[in-house]
Amino acid sequence: MPFASRQGAITWLRALDLALAALSLVVAAAVSTALTPETASAAHLHLDAASLALFLGVLVGTASVFPLFGLYTETALYNRRETLKGTIKAVTGVVMVLLVTAAVLRPPLATPAFLAAYWFLAAAGGVAVRLMIRRLLFLGEAQGLLRRRTLVVGTGARAQDIAREMLAHPEHGRRFLGFVADGWEVSPSNDPAPETFRLVAPLDGLTGYLRAHVVDEAVICLSLEQLCTTATGLVSACEEQGVSVTVVTRLFELKNPHNRPGGHGGEVSVTISNTLADERERIVKRFLDVAVSLTALVVLSPLLAAVWGLIRLTSPGPALFSQDRVGLGKRIFKFYKFRTMVQNAAAMQEELEAQNEMDGAIFKIKNDPRVTPLGRWLRRTSIDELPQLVNVLRGDMSLVGPRPLPLRDVERIEKDWPRRRFGVKPGITCLWQISGRNNTPFERMMELDIEYVDTWSVAMDIRILLRTIPVVLSMRGAY
Repeated sequence: MPFASRQGAITWLRALDLALAALSLVVAAAVSTALTPETASAAHLHLDAASLALFLGVLVGTASVFPLFGLYTETALYNRRETLKGTIKAVTGVVMVLLVTAAVLRPPLATPAFLAAYWFLAAAGGVAVRLMIRRLLFLGEAQGLLRRRTLVVGTGARAQDIAREMLAHPEHGRRFLGFVADGWEVSPSNDPAPETFRLVAPLDGLTGYLRAHVVDEAVICLSLEQLCTTATGLVSACEEQGVSVTVVTRLFELKNPHNRPGGHGGEVSVTISNTLADERERIVKRFLDVAVSLTALVVLSPLLAAVWGLIRLTSPGPALFSQDRVGLGKRIFKFYKFRTMVQNAAAMQEELEAQNEMDGAIFKIKNDPRVTPLGRWLRRTSIDELPQLVNVLRGDMSLVGPRPLPLRDVERIEKDWPRRRFGVKPGITCLWQISGRNNTPFERMMELDIEYVDTWSVAMDIRILLRTIPVVLSMRGAY
């Protein structure tokens, strides 16, 4: 999937609308040239100030007018009729902007044939793009790819209504996991199914449940009295586990509150998230991941083939090593690297636990007897990590992010605050990789991971990537 959430789809839609506007302008110019050969010279695109202003007017008009017609809301993605009406009105508004620009600057391109062709192309393209994204969303949500695993904290009437809405409308992208409460505030009636409409943990057991299960969001729907006494602890528990929180409360008992797209049952809500919330930055990050990893795989393909052959020749077993690692939201994924140990290394680890040289949850031995001679060199040069570029392309990992931990290490994390690292995608390199690598104490590793979660930006990713190069070339701290 090109996007990982409905909000991600909306961000992609903004970018596609701008690209479509530029493409419609170019095609409309060609169409108007064909329809009016007597003004072909004027209808051509020219590299002059007036034509450039018209081009910028299209982009600025699209970016400014489309949001006014509600085309970037989650509701618009699911309502075909509203999408059609809103797109036609928005494109008409952009044409009005072009007419004003043409009246002031009089660019030769702005002929009636051009404006009519632009209106038709932009309107048809805008509707087609929205229907395509809508279809992709339905496919992704039907397969469970875009459905946020959601807990409801509270069992009052409104909390139960929110749960029923999730169960009745899975196309909205949420998978209801159950209620967190000390008991039923209101006895459930007409519940959809006993196995889904159930208590999964008490309020003081929220941390334990989040620690043991994959949860993307907790919706807190409690009375004002309960919020005053428990909200801070509940939100802190979710923050420690990297889980976003939506607090739903009705301060005023209105009979017909205005519906807010993306909210819960029309209620006023506040969402608290410690993950990478800026979807535009996440889109840029994904573009960077795909571009760099794809280029690196192509350029380094001879080296990858040579290393694969050397591993097969020098030790029995497969050249690639795969292992279950814990990724975004504590989801398990297959992690790849070149095999640097003997084939039965996993079975030997239990015997070597007493020789572990790392504090905390991580297992490392500087002179690990399981490492092959070739594997030792691959580790020192970090060439063994190159297959993770495939994980980046697949979307399991990013180029930069906290290193993905094996299940064994995650189970041994005693404190809860390091679990916030699961709120972002794991990466090939990270802050502690450029600050001492394996010589960094475990708790300091976790502190640097949390620092990354709190201060992430595309510029920071680029700085870390650039600083990784000399660190890798120095071959210090890798074993």
